Amino acid sequence: MADGKSLVLGFDVGGTKILAGVIDEKWQVRGRGKVKSPFRGGPAEMTEALIAAADIALVEAGAARKDVTALGLGLPGPLDEERTTLLRAMNLGVERWEVPPALEPAFPGIPKRLENDVRVAALAEARLGAAKGARLAVAIWIGTGIGGAVLLDGKLWLGRNFNAGEIGQCFVDLKKAGDGTMDGTLEGIGAKTGMAAFMRRRIEKGERTSMARSVLEKDGRLKGSDLRKALAAGDALVEQAVARSARAVGITIATFWNVFSPDLFVLGGGVAEDIGEGYVEQVRVAASRYAFFTDIADVKIVRSALGDDAGILGAAILAREGHDLRKRGGN
Repeated sequence: MADGKSLVLGFDVGGTKILAGVIDEKWQVRGRGKVKSPFRGGPAEMTEALIAAADIALVEAGAARKDVTALGLGLPGPLDEERTTLLRAMNLGVERWEVPPALEPAFPGIPKRLENDVRVAALAEARLGAAKGARLAVAIWIGTGIGGAVLLDGKLWLGRNFNAGEIGQCFVDLKKAGDGTMDGTLEGIGAKTGMAAFMRRRIEKGERTSMARSVLEKDGRLKGSDLRKALAAGDALVEQAVARSARAVGITIATFWNVFSPDLFVLGGGVAEDIGEGYVEQVRVAASRYAFFTDIADVKIVRSALGDDAGILGAAILAREGHDLRKRGGN
C-alpha cells in the first residue's frame, strides 16, 4: 500500500487525453491513470474525466482519495490571475471552467492548484529533466495544439498578463495575420490540428495519403504514432506536413534566439515524442538557418527528458510548492 501521508495527484489535461499520476515525496510516480479527453464535453464532463483518471491512478498506487494531500493540474489554455479558472481552451469545449470547486466534492479540503499544461511540464523539465540547471530556458510542446513556457532561474515567467509563454499563437505566416483564423500561427501550421488541415486541403486537390480517413473524419484527431508509421512507410504527404511543422517551429525558435538567446529550448509533446529525433533534427536545421548570429554559441535544442510524465510531475511540483514556482512581471 502507498504511504498516504506523502501523496499528491498531478493531472496533465490535453486535447486528446487526460493523464493523472499519484506522486510521492521523492517524485516517483506510484500510479498512473489515462482517459480520453471529452473533446466536445462541457465542464461537468471534463470534471468526471479528471476524477475517472484519478481513480485509475489511485487504484494502481494502492491508495484512496482520502490519502491525497494536494492536487496540481496542467490545463490547456490561459488562466485567470488567481489561478482558479480556465478561461478558455482552443482544443477543448470549455470556457470559464472553475476547477477547484468542481473537484471539491471528490477531494474535499485540500489545495487544488492550476497552471497551463505546458508550463507545468516545463517546470518538471527545469527541476528534474532536460532544463535542470539552465538559467533561461524556453519550452515548446507540439501536440494537438502548441504551447510554450519561459523559465527563469527554475521558475515560470508569467509576465504582466500572468500567461506568458503562448508560443503557439505567434504568427509565422504574416499574410494571414488578423484574418480571424489560426492558419498563420505556429499552432495553425505546426500542431497536429495544423498538419491535419494542411493534408485536408491537399487531399481535396487530389493528393493521396494513408491517413486520409483520420484527416477527413469529423472531429478526427491525428495520433503521433500514426504519423510515425506513415513516415516509416514513405507517405509523401505526411512527410510534407511534418517538414512544414518542423520548419515553422524552427523559425519561431530562431526568433526567440535572436531576441533572448536562452540557454536552451526543450521540445516535448506528442509530435516531438512520437516522431522522435528525426523531427527534432529538422527543427534544429531550420532554427540554425534562420538564427541571425551563432558565431559564439549555437542554438541548443533538446527533447524532453521526462516524456509523458513531464506533465504529471510538473503538476505534482505545483501541488506541493504552489506560487513559489512563479515569477511575474509588470504592474
